[in-house]
Amino acid sequence: MMLSFPLQGYAAVSISFSSLHILASYVFCYRIWKDQQITHPAVKKLFYAALVFLVLSTFGVWLLGPLAVSGGRNTALYQVAIQFYLHFQFHGWFTFAILALLLDSLLRQQWEINYQVFSWFFYLFITSTVLTFGLVLFWAYGEHAYWWINNLGILLQLMGIGIFLTLSREGIRLHFKQYRFSLNLAFGFGFLSWLAKIGIQSLVLFPEAAAAATTLRPLMMGFVHLTVLGFVSAFLIFFASQMGFFKAGSNQFIMALILFLTGFVFTEILLFSQGLSYWMHWGQLPFYHELLFAFSAFLPLSILLFILQINAKNTTINKTSITKNIYN
Repeated sequence: MMLSFPLQGYAAVSISFSSLHILASYVFCYRIWKDQQITHPAVKKLFYAALVFLVLSTFGVWLLGPLAVSGGRNTALYQVAIQFYLHFQFHGWFTFAILALLLDSLLRQQWEINYQVFSWFFYLFITSTVLTFGLVLFWAYGEHAYWWINNLGILLQLMGIGIFLTLSREGIRLHFKQYRFSLNLAFGFGFLSWLAKIGIQSLVLFPEAAAAATTLRPLMMGFVHLTVLGFVSAFLIFFASQMGFFKAGSNQFIMALILFLTGFVFTEILLFSQGLSYWMHWGQLPFYHELLFAFSAFLPLSILLFILQINAKNTTINKTSITKNIYN
């Protein structure tokens, strides 16, 4: 998939490997659903919703093959199928999986959740995830009814996030008191990116913003990066550190985290600034592509440092195990 998509986009080779990936994800969902041992009902609800959205998202990819064969590659439905996959991956599978891990982490702080209030948040967010797909349909077909459906989804999402913030305030406060600064930085970036993601989604309540969000590529890419790099990746770095994959107090971890967050922040500034410049008809920013490339290079460098730290830790663990075996 990594090699074929840049070369040919959605075509025979890339779709074939995507199909294999999807089949593997079905096995993954079945095994995880069957083997999970989650005890808290709120975490389990979020977890099950994430897996359902993962499976649901794949229906869009299965539609691409028949459309391509029947000559429908240039139709609106073909683009809708792609966006169906992306929408329920980003706002469904990724979001609910991270929220399940987040809530599980908060519940370890000797904090009890009001399950009845949580259920309101859960069902509002489920409904809003489905309804906000209306923006894609509005972009594809131009029917204002879809825009109103999306607006209803956004309002429900805002109600849901208000409930969640009220519900989890004490748990988040206790959470920040427990961990060192570097971990709180990753956690805070992930949480703020989630709030920013919802805030930017809410701007499409205004027709002009909705038109810009669905036509200007820098804004679209900025939003995708905000979701995947800011919300998902920052939280995954925190969870991996929490589980002991990284030594959070080490200089190498701090350097990797700073590189990652610096690359993320400056590429976001460039993408949204360029999108705003296009929207205002100011043209392209000076050295836009060069700066975007330079700050994007921070991201693979940070990943390399994270990987080296995992390898170093595994080597230390293996040497310790070998030493114990020798003396035993």
